[in-house]
Amino acid sequence: MLRKQRIFPAVWLVVVLILMGITAVAVVLSRASVRVVELSPENGDGEVAITAPIRVRFSHDMDSASVEERFGIEPEVAGDFFWEGKTLAFKPHSALLPDTTYSVTIDDGATSQRGRPLREGTSFGFHTRVPQLLYLGRPYEGADMRQLFLASPDGGPGLQLTKDAGGVWDYTIHPEGQGIVYSALREDGGSDLWRMDRDGTDQRVLLACPEAACLNPAWSPDGQQIAYERRDIWSDAPNLDPKAGRIWLLDLEEGKERPLFDYDVPLHSPVWAPQGERLAYVSPMLPGVEVFDLNTEDLQQFGNEWGAAPVWSPDGSQLIVPELMLADEALVVRLVRIDLGKDELLDISGDDDLVKDAGPAWSPGGGWIAIGRQYLDEERWTPGRQIWLTRPDGSEAYSLVSEPMGDHYAYAWRPDGAAVAYVRIDLSEGPQPVPDVSVWVFDLVERESKPVTDEGVLPKWLP
Repeated sequence: MLRKQRIFPAVWLVVVLILMGITAVAVVLSRASVRVVELSPENGDGEVAITAPIRVRFSHDMDSASVEERFGIEPEVAGDFFWEGKTLAFKPHSALLPDTTYSVTIDDGATSQRGRPLREGTSFGFHTRVPQLLYLGRPYEGADMRQLFLASPDGGPGLQLTKDAGGVWDYTIHPEGQGIVYSALREDGGSDLWRMDRDGTDQRVLLACPEAACLNPAWSPDGQQIAYERRDIWSDAPNLDPKAGRIWLLDLEEGKERPLFDYDVPLHSPVWAPQGERLAYVSPMLPGVEVFDLNTEDLQQFGNEWGAAPVWSPDGSQLIVPELMLADEALVVRLVRIDLGKDELLDISGDDDLVKDAGPAWSPGGGWIAIGRQYLDEERWTPGRQIWLTRPDGSEAYSLVSEPMGDHYAYAWRPDGAAVAYVRIDLSEGPQPVPDVSVWVFDLVERESKPVTDEGVLPKWLP
């Protein structure tokens, strides 16, 4: 016969206290150690923009040096570290390689600011996508408005993304390719800003502009603001007089808009510095070009009579602007490089005096500038602009695309610097009421031009 043994309440109490103690110790240890709580890009993401930074969010405020020295990426990428609270951001100096798998690791041993350890390291991988090309094209032959198209990778007909009754005036792309903001024209002559996803879905009004035309949007590098022009409209048409425009800012998170300045001043063509803290733009009144620091409110002014939008260097320290000059009693256009830190100006159009250099586009890596050059002397004159590349100091200039009966403009570098998109006007039949305007891409690896569409303007890369 079995005899049951009695367990006294005191023993049960001891057991419960021990279990509670073990649980408490486990909780304390879990809270004491550092964890990785969020990754961007996500592990296994196969559609990552080549312009995307890498972000790792921790559960605690970290000792930055202890994390950065344990950070690794393969294939190896040069870049800089930035901290946004508990989040480490690694921003490559240049775009990532397209169609490439990357692996990121952070080894264990990093510590928080209070000395708490990262007991388990982390690793994750992602794959980059190949940038695509957007452009404005006519939905059918003879259409009097343009819509936004996504070029086909096989060279076939582009995919029409918009079907706005009044057409699309201009557009800007999220720095990581997550969306597109475009200016859609209305029947009253004004225009509103619309937003859509990168594939053309979820089209919606971002900013209604009653009795005004909101044009030429520019997305800030951090993705948080849109700079744009606002112009009052006349009774039946948008007032496109540059002297009538003002620059406004739209905060995308809060949905609030405000003018760049609280006084009425004509400005247009806003261009963000790559670091995002400054705006360059055109002032139709003197001096011509201005740079405004949104943090310090410092204003730099530079004379310019040509009136084209300035172009930033990738490091944000310099600008390139075309300038109207007089050479041998002839009006010419030459490129001037402005060093913002020193207020120094350098003519980079070289030794040739009789040139018309316009439409500069700085390469993403900073080593080259694409320009549209037209010689004005009789021996070398061509009806249209040809594509040249030059170093930022004006040296090593050479012809990239030379077709005398073609006019080439609107250059757009692919974010990795491997190709340049451009627009070509066919001049072989002389001036035409509706000229043949096509979009091309020059592949700098294969060293050849390839047609994208036989009808289109304003190409931009979707990373």
